[in-house]
Amino acid sequence: MYQKNKRGLSAVVTTLLIILLTIIAIGIIWVVIRNLVEQGSEQIDITTQCAAIQLEFVSVNPVAGETGNYTVTLRRGAGGGDIGGVKVVLFNGTTSTGVLDFGSKINQLETKSAKLQTSLLNASRIEFTPYFIDASGNEQLCQTTQSRSF
Repeated sequence: MYQKNKRGLSAVVTTLLIILLTIIAIGIIWVVIRNLVEQGSEQIDITTQCAAIQLEFVSVNPVAGETGNYTVTLRRGAGGGDIGGVKVVLFNGTTSTGVLDFGSKINQLETKSAKLQTSLLNASRIEFTPYFIDASGNEQLCQTTQSRSF
């Protein structure tokens, strides 16, 4: 019988291809794991910063001549990093304003007031939560929300 000259991959070429595929697979896995670790460490950092924030309620006063609008005053103590701002919700017992942005960030040892435009009448309670801006530019709310009646 007549056999044709069969050619296949040599052992050296096969070994090099396996090594190359292994290196590519390790690279893909490393990128995924690195992203997960970086996201987790950023969340831990924000949680740690939130624990150090000292934000206090000072007052909520209706704006004269403007029904449903309020001037909210908050004070920040020492500690924590630069916050991105504060989210505020006002309540009158049965209704809330929904989440409002305080409008400006509060630096350490600073007291700030902001006018919040709402349609809520007779507000009697406030909830406020500081937030940070992460590396992607997204707001990251702190886990602790403070609530005060006035």
